[in-house]
Amino acid sequence: MVKISQLISAKIKKKVNEELVKVKFNLTLDKIIQYIIIGSFFLSFVVMLFFKTQIQLAPNFSWALTGYFFLSYLISLIACVLFVYGLVIYKEAKRKKEIEFVLADYLQVVAANLNAGMPIDQALWYAVRERFGVLAEEVELLARKVMGGIDLEQALMDFAKSYDSDLLHKSMILLIEGLKSGGELAPLVNKISWNIKETQLLEREISAETATYTIFIIFAALFAAPALYSLSHRIILIMAQVTSKIDYESITGVTTPLPLVLGQQPIVAQDFKVFAILSLIITSTVSAIIISKIKHGTAKESVKFIPFFILVSVVLFLILIVVLGQLFADLAL
Repeated sequence: MVKISQLISAKIKKKVNEELVKVKFNLTLDKIIQYIIIGSFFLSFVVMLFFKTQIQLAPNFSWALTGYFFLSYLISLIACVLFVYGLVIYKEAKRKKEIEFVLADYLQVVAANLNAGMPIDQALWYAVRERFGVLAEEVELLARKVMGGIDLEQALMDFAKSYDSDLLHKSMILLIEGLKSGGELAPLVNKISWNIKETQLLEREISAETATYTIFIIFAALFAAPALYSLSHRIILIMAQVTSKIDYESITGVTTPLPLVLGQQPIVAQDFKVFAILSLIITSTVSAIIISKIKHGTAKESVKFIPFFILVSVVLFLILIVVLGQLFADLAL
């Protein structure tokens, strides 16, 4: 049986496998593709619920059912691929964050080892502590590379390039330059450690200063947008009820009804509901990315916010539809 991954180019497959190994993803590429295909099939039935009205009103039910199933499967397939990609990105960002969090403490231990008279390679290995977590794993991997014959400077550079972290990259560059110059390494490593702490403190201050913008974006995406969309949905239903009770022929002499239209097509409440949910998903995703850029300086951190933002905004929209329906039902509207 031909594996699906064999249809992917060797270059792309190699890059994907490297990313999976780096983030300690416990699935092979073939297994991931298999789960995506199966998961998309079952998810497509849920997506088809959004097209229930269009399928029922279609003149040819069987063709409409087939067409909307393929459309639902395509949407589900894209969603599953993005989910897996987001999961890998999230794990990579999480590992990077864990490394940056303990990097300053690790370098202080390295500086202490250097002051005790250890050479740089031993100072790096003996500074490993269990509390350093991901960084300890990376240093152990770095040690195996050096023992395998790779130059220490090259191993440090490979380690710096393996994560999208300016803090880690610049720290390793300074350490490598210190190695090349042959000067005292202990004061240099200690200075790098303090600079990292100062940088992290400055980032926290910037994050606190931009809290107002974050709160405004959260309010607009998670509360204001669902409220406005639910109110618009109720207005469409009220207008449909009101216009259905008007006798246009007796008032104007026109035999054609005058529905609320957008172009030549009437605005149906069910279609608007689908449009509102899609708009909320897009708005929530973009809002999470903007907040991540403001607070963390990178869009990768938004992966952990996007599902929460989408869930809150969509659920609040559906709840407000029910609440407004009960409210206007009591008012006989």
